[in-house]
Amino acid sequence: MIGAGRAALPGRSLPLLPLLLFLASAAFTVWRNTQVAVLVDISYILNIATRIAAGDVPYAQFPLAQAPLTFLVQALLIKVFGPHFFVQIAYAAIAGGLATVLTYVIARRLVAGVVARPAALATVLAIPLVPLGIYAILPNPFYDPDGCLAILAAVGAILSASDRPTRTRWLVAGALISVPVFIKQNIGGAFLVLAVVALVVDAFARPAARAGLRWCLTGLAVALGLELVALQLVVGVDHYLAWAWTFALAGRGVTLERVSSFADPSVIWLGLLILGLALVTRFLAPRLRAPVFLLVLCLALLSRLSAVAAFIDVNTLFPPLLLAASVFAVVRAARDGAHIETVLPLVLTGTAAGTLMSLGLNGSTFGIFPLLVLAIAAIVRDLTRFVPGTIRLAPATGVVLALFLTASGAAYTLTNARLLFVDANAPGPVVRSEFPSLAGLSAPGPYIGDLDTILTWTRDNVPAEDAMVFLPGEDPVFFALGRRPRMPSVYYYDVANPYSPAEVARIANEVDLRWVFVKDRLQLVEEPALEQDLIAALTEHASLAAQVGPYRIYRR
Repeated sequence: MIGAGRAALPGRSLPLLPLLLFLASAAFTVWRNTQVAVLVDISYILNIATRIAAGDVPYAQFPLAQAPLTFLVQALLIKVFGPHFFVQIAYAAIAGGLATVLTYVIARRLVAGVVARPAALATVLAIPLVPLGIYAILPNPFYDPDGCLAILAAVGAILSASDRPTRTRWLVAGALISVPVFIKQNIGGAFLVLAVVALVVDAFARPAARAGLRWCLTGLAVALGLELVALQLVVGVDHYLAWAWTFALAGRGVTLERVSSFADPSVIWLGLLILGLALVTRFLAPRLRAPVFLLVLCLALLSRLSAVAAFIDVNTLFPPLLLAASVFAVVRAARDGAHIETVLPLVLTGTAAGTLMSLGLNGSTFGIFPLLVLAIAAIVRDLTRFVPGTIRLAPATGVVLALFLTASGAAYTLTNARLLFVDANAPGPVVRSEFPSLAGLSAPGPYIGDLDTILTWTRDNVPAEDAMVFLPGEDPVFFALGRRPRMPSVYYYDVANPYSPAEVARIANEVDLRWVFVKDRLQLVEEPALEQDLIAALTEHASLAAQVGPYRIYRR
């Protein structure tokens, strides 16, 4: 546990609070899996993990635009337990619960010493992570949530080592800093750089922290060295860099437009308001400071209710709250010194900005809401210093922000606002898969029933040794059937597939592709680019063998 020596944190006396938070987050993730499934994301992770479990080597034998750890973990689960989707549900539930507990522990550490009941307040601050936890919105294994969990573990280790410095704690903290970049490049890379910079600045400001920094950097260097040696021995660092960095950057690129929301007045106004209130209320009589601050803050939050879209769009709370926390941190660091806990909001803000390099504010935040909760905890911590003479202002502000985040976040998640790139709100009842390996997979609409039908047909009619391909790659068929993909790609979208239709056709001939499955009724709202060209290239010398529901089946 973090910081028992920093402010006599009551962690051991209240073990029930983190346990309840864990159970609530885990249960919500399990329940979400009974309501929604994004087939294309499930397919991408699990089909690739299936081929790794079968012995294929990523980067060296097939292209992969992401870092490897999420895929390796899922491959290990498949190897150990076999292809059973309930294992992935359990994984997401446990990871989501752990992330919420880690957020609670870190938040409690941040507010300890500035509020009377840090454990109770940290619990309230963590409640939004029931509907907004790392696996609450997209409830299947994915690299963004995994990256956030690794970052929380690293932050917790850093604060623990800072509070009670020992050689072992700093070595572990350094090793954990290296992990996120091998889960998701943008979120992990930003965190690695910013965490090291923050620790170096802390060491320059406090000579007592320099020994810890040396051990932390030693742990980081050893961990990175071992990871790079493993990459070289298994796949070759050149292959890894070519696919996970060069190809990935060519697909997404890096553009300031994706973080422009941090400078958009229509987005950051709430953060500017909080900073302004902290400045203005200092000049009021002490008994008026808290009422005025809270009244204006509540009115501002209620104004978001005037438009349903603004209320549901919980992503837009990231820039203003991270901005406010960062400004408080900079001012406090200038006054009191740049201790690692003081500048933590700057690390969180930069990490969130790095995350946005994938799909921008609305597309990239679904797995990192713990960072927003920690920003609120930092605001609570610093308000006590910036608005003196008020005992209840800081915790009350945290409670108000947490309650609003919970309500807005619940609406965001339950309306599937982030998942509208697929038909997540299809009319009709939720359908549950009856295919044995997909027990637990559920979604509204015809998609699960269609998938079960084609899986049964494939199992009964396509020999296990025959090479097959599913276009565009929306379904987790290789995972469900336990079959190794023979084509180098299982996911025919421009950001993950480096091959032109002509190159795909050439590779199909080389691997003796026999079966081409074309799905005409997609859960995806928009048909992927190159879809029709790929179909034409792969079926040019094929005959239509069967039509099973929305699937056309060609034999080559």
